[in-house]
Amino acid sequence: MAAFQNFRSALNGFNREDVVRYIEYINNQHNALVNQLNTEIQSLRADLEACRKNAQDVEAVSAQLEMVLQKNALVEKELAETYAKLEKAAERPQTDSELEAYRRAERTERVAKERVAQMYQQANGILADATVRTDEAATQIGSLADQVCAQLSQLQDALSAGANTIRDTAAAMYAIKPADPEA
Repeated sequence: MAAFQNFRSALNGFNREDVVRYIEYINNQHNALVNQLNTEIQSLRADLEACRKNAQDVEAVSAQLEMVLQKNALVEKELAETYAKLEKAAERPQTDSELEAYRRAERTERVAKERVAQMYQQANGILADATVRTDEAATQIGSLADQVCAQLSQLQDALSAGANTIRDTAAAMYAIKPADPEA
């Protein structure tokens, strides 16, 4: 419905039907704006829930990283034990069986070092992935928080404007009250 240009005059003020249509028009506009803003708020809440899920994913990655670090500690312990065995073997005169044991210990040490290097790379990969996910989640949460604040501000302004319009309309209706014919 197009905006009202003016009210038609009646005998004792404005035409009642024009005023009633104007009030309905204002109320419909207000209700449409409130419904639109409520829909946007629901959408933002869904986005916020998605960000919370991303935060849970980051926690899962952290748990994986903790497991890798524990495995790394065990491998380092094995490596330390191997070094101790190697030092003992180096102190004594070596026989063929000791030489073979020394070679096995060297192979074990090499394998352990490779495993440590591999676990180190895995841990760095998990940390890098967790950092990226955390940064993305923080960015999303920040932008959603800004959007929610802006939408709430718009809703508050719309409700305030609607209340002012209704007060103005009520004042106009009071001002055009027909004169009492008995007076």
